[in-house]
Amino acid sequence: MRKRLAVILTLLIFMLAGCKESVLDQSDIIKTSKADEFEKKGNIEKGKEQSDEKEATEEKAKIFIGQALDTIDRDGFIEVYKEKNKKSSIIYKLKDYQQVRLLETLPYGWFKVMLEDGREGYVDSRYIRAKEIPPHDFNAEVAGYVLVFNTDEQVLKIYKDGELIKESIASSGTWEHFTPKGIFKIEEGRRGKWFYTPRFKQGGKYWVGFKGTYLFHSVPFTEDGKIIEEEKEKLGTPASHGCIRLPVDVAKYIYENIPEGSLVLIY
Repeated sequence: MRKRLAVILTLLIFMLAGCKESVLDQSDIIKTSKADEFEKKGNIEKGKEQSDEKEATEEKAKIFIGQALDTIDRDGFIEVYKEKNKKSSIIYKLKDYQQVRLLETLPYGWFKVMLEDGREGYVDSRYIRAKEIPPHDFNAEVAGYVLVFNTDEQVLKIYKDGELIKESIASSGTWEHFTPKGIFKIEEGRRGKWFYTPRFKQGGKYWVGFKGTYLFHSVPFTEDGKIIEEEKEKLGTPASHGCIRLPVDVAKYIYENIPEGSLVLIY
C-alpha cells in the first residue's frame, strides 16, 4: 500500500512539474512574440526615419539651375549683388539666357547663386527663370493669409491660418514671359480696381502687386472694359506676360481681402 502511494505521489510530482514547464514555455512564447513585435515596429520606424533623412539629403544635394532673362528692363544684363540688397556692390553681370546655379531661395524675391568661378552672390528672382527652385522652409502653415501658386498645375490656393479657403485655376506667364518663382509678399500700396497697358492692348480688373510689376489680376479686358474671351479661355494654361491671371471673382476677392504683407509662394 505504501509502495503504491509512493508511486502515485511520484507521478503527481512529475505531472505538476510538466504543467509548470508548459506554463513557463507559453509565457516565454508570449514574451518572445511581444519582443519581436516591438523590434519589428522599431525597425519600421527606424527605416522611415532613414528614408526621410535620405530624401532630405538627396534634396539638399540636388543641383538647381536657373537661366538669366531680363523681361523688365530689357537691356540684356542681370546684376549679381554681393549682398541681398540692391544697394550693395555688383560683383558680376549675367547675360540673357546665361545659366547660373541656384543655391537658396530667399525672401522676398531673391536667389542666392553660385557663379562659374565659384563666387557666391544674390540675384533678384524676377530675372531668373527656372523649372525648379531650391526648397525653403516657408509654407502655408502660418497665421494670416498665404497665397500659393503652382506653375505646373496652374492653380492658386488661398490659405487662412493654415486652412485652405479658396482654390482656383489661373494663368501664369509663358516661358518667354515667365512668372518668377520664389518667396514674395503682397506689397504695400500696390492695388487697384483697373489698369490698362497700351503695349499689350490689354487691361485688367482688381490688381494686387507681389513684386514690382508682377501682379495678381483678372483675365484681360479691352480698353473699353470688355472681357477678351479668347484670353479668358486660356485660364489653366501659361498665357500671361508674367502676371498671374485669375477669374474676375477671385481677383476681386484678393483685392478686397488679402492684406499687405501676406505671404506669396510661387513654385
